[in-house]
Amino acid sequence: MADTYAAALAWLYAYADFERGTGIGGGPPFERGLERTSRLLADLGDPHDGLRIVHVAGSKGKGSVCALVAAAAEAAGLRTGLYTQPHLHTFRERFQIDGEPIDPASFTRLVARARVFVERTCSATLGDPTTFEISTAMALAWFRMQAVDLAILEVGLGGRLDATNVVSPDVTAVTTIVREHARLLGDTLPAIAREKAAIAKPDVPMLVSDQSTEVLNAIRDVAVAAGADIQVVPALATDGSANWRDGRATTIARDPHSSDTLPLGLAGPHQARNAGLAYAVCRALGDRGVPIPRDAIRAGFAATRWPGRLELVANDPPVVVDGAHTVEAVEVVVETLRRHLNLRRGPVIFGALRDKSVRPMAEALRPYATRLLVIEPGHPRAMPSGEVLNQLDGDLGATSAPNAAAALALARDAAQPRQAVLATGSLAVAADIRAAAGVPVASDPPVLVSP
Repeated sequence: MADTYAAALAWLYAYADFERGTGIGGGPPFERGLERTSRLLADLGDPHDGLRIVHVAGSKGKGSVCALVAAAAEAAGLRTGLYTQPHLHTFRERFQIDGEPIDPASFTRLVARARVFVERTCSATLGDPTTFEISTAMALAWFRMQAVDLAILEVGLGGRLDATNVVSPDVTAVTTIVREHARLLGDTLPAIAREKAAIAKPDVPMLVSDQSTEVLNAIRDVAVAAGADIQVVPALATDGSANWRDGRATTIARDPHSSDTLPLGLAGPHQARNAGLAYAVCRALGDRGVPIPRDAIRAGFAATRWPGRLELVANDPPVVVDGAHTVEAVEVVVETLRRHLNLRRGPVIFGALRDKSVRPMAEALRPYATRLLVIEPGHPRAMPSGEVLNQLDGDLGATSAPNAAAALALARDAAQPRQAVLATGSLAVAADIRAAAGVPVASDPPVLVSP
């Protein structure tokens, strides 16, 4: 079965586009749109029709909001499907039901079903689909086959033309918007916000994290034009403190509808905003006939796990991994470690993908890093460590390590009392250090590309 799974994975990865705008093997230019996904779903029997769905767009916090809502729904006894990306160790993590990834055999069968339609119909008439378009259709088919009570979908890129935007959701949500993917989404915050808000649907509540006026105005314009019911959601109140519990950085917020505390299985000042949005989503689902009681929200939020995000993977010294890959995200990680978890400055293991400008991220790490160890993460788009060092030009005393295990050993040796080793710069770095630290992980067979 491993060989069969490997072949299925290799076939699926062959359709990765990396936003290149070209087809497989440098074929005709790729055009974004919903027609290929709609056609694939039609060939699979339109499995998304009738599913109860939460659809989440945004730039930052999408995964956290999805994880919080999923945990609350599971605590309420709902059979819950979760579709997110990217993954840490195995593609199968993207398709989860009640916190468990799809098994290799079922994944392989889903690929076989999709492959028939892709090669017989889609590629011949509409052009090659992307890995994400195919996997979106697969996820919806899997959720239908498994009779989930609720499916939670994270938008891949943007919103208007994202493959997930073929669904008819019960609730939509938009997290914090920042500048990203300017070539595809626009070079201003309002333009990006309009693209992401285009998941709005008539008479469907759209819940939006409170943010800048220009972003909210852009989202409101799109939502009103679509006939959606928009609500701006404030962050939960919190004292800003955080603690480690069971390998997670956690925090205590306040229930917005009572005086009770609301423990969160996620930490950082940004998570109060994400938790506020997730709480509002759960309440809106109740209004739509998918009840998630307050005690289930409380239990689910406390139990939420989101591996690779401010995750403690080893002790003595503490080793923390976080997949932050933007300046803003790195700043939040540093603030959380220094201010909220009261850790001293310590060694940092850093790596990035080729599309990143590493110097601004390194500058954001300066308040924390006593030493910077650069690795090339295990990802086909990884930036070579030599290129990272060239961009840094000796700053922060950066040196390279041959691999994650060597970097971790060096960082542990360099750590002083009350210092934590931090591994960050990309989710691939977090994955590599998790594995090097001995965290039990499921891994995929090597393939030529990975989206």
